[in-house]
Amino acid sequence: MPNHYSATRSLPLVTAFSPKERQLAEKALRKREAQGHASNASRAQKAYQIADNVERQLRNHLGLRKFAALRDGLRQERLALQDAMQPPKGLKRDFAKQRVAGRRRVDSLLRKLGASRAKVNKILSAADVKYESAFLPDHRKVASGFNLSKNLSKWSKLSPLHKFPLPWGVFEQVEDPNDPHRWFLFRPPFFGFLFSEDSITTSSFTVDRLMFLHPPSGLVGNECRMDCSDAGNFDAAHIIGEAQIAFAFTPPTAGIIEVLIDAQSTFDTHNVSFKDEFGFSEAWCNQHSYLMMDVLHPNVPQPSLALMSSMAEETDGDDLVASQQNLARGQHFFAQLLSSGPVPGGQTVIITVGARTFDISRADDMELHSRSNCQWFISSVEARVAP
Repeated sequence: MPNHYSATRSLPLVTAFSPKERQLAEKALRKREAQGHASNASRAQKAYQIADNVERQLRNHLGLRKFAALRDGLRQERLALQDAMQPPKGLKRDFAKQRVAGRRRVDSLLRKLGASRAKVNKILSAADVKYESAFLPDHRKVASGFNLSKNLSKWSKLSPLHKFPLPWGVFEQVEDPNDPHRWFLFRPPFFGFLFSEDSITTSSFTVDRLMFLHPPSGLVGNECRMDCSDAGNFDAAHIIGEAQIAFAFTPPTAGIIEVLIDAQSTFDTHNVSFKDEFGFSEAWCNQHSYLMMDVLHPNVPQPSLALMSSMAEETDGDDLVASQQNLARGQHFFAQLLSSGPVPGGQTVIITVGARTFDISRADDMELHSRSNCQWFISSVEARVAP
């Protein structure tokens, strides 16, 4: 049951950085990486404990021999169904009828072994509540993203720079150049980047992630996959992928950093499929796509997130295929985010902005395949010290 965390970075080499500022940035990065490893290990331990507890309770309910006989019977039915569909005879067989016949044999085995569906469902439901409370993301402190064209009035009021088209080159300062809370504009090409991957799987799950990151153009994104082709009693997985561009910023005064991200959606798809096997079947899958920002300074403990797109599906045993595309491809979206801690004035810091994906799923005796693909072009980033 593997768990995994890794992070890679290439930060902008800015001559304005003093030795002290570089040391603070490195200290913040080391702290982030240590937190990532510790969080991954802690969550993995919780996931394994929940899964092991389910196995223990089911063994206690049935007894060791009957529990082994039940799991062996379920495996045999899955193999028998697969064998029945092999050519040439399988070409003429009805897959649905074959599955119904297999379920009847499994139900007969359950009765023979004295397994109580109500008792097993109670064990699984209690474990599911623990898993959800421990791992589902808490969005109470997460900002909401906005479609720019449908929230143009709000966008226009956020910054005086929005009264004009944001330029690609040098722009004329429309605020008091001595105002410590004035906005600073950053646009591609960017030269620094930061990315990480954090995953946990139990038993039969596998996860994978394809990253999209091209700092000069501002491209960021993640394609995340979770697959379980032979679920047991309590199989679970989640994966977190981050891809960020980075740039240097010197705040004129001390305070919380406020950032406005204008991002163009180039890809936003959510897909999941559930296929019933045999036994105590249920499964669910949640997918979440965010825009994010972070300030690499020891005073800033964690990144800030804006939820942009999500999908949640579940089944009590029925086959299900679900697909969503929530964000209009090619349109602009924005997020307004505040750093989770203050930074000193006059001290150059590194700001990172990008895409975060958090997908999570669980399955009992069901096949599950999850795919999410969310990609963005970071069109502009505005940063200031919040008044």
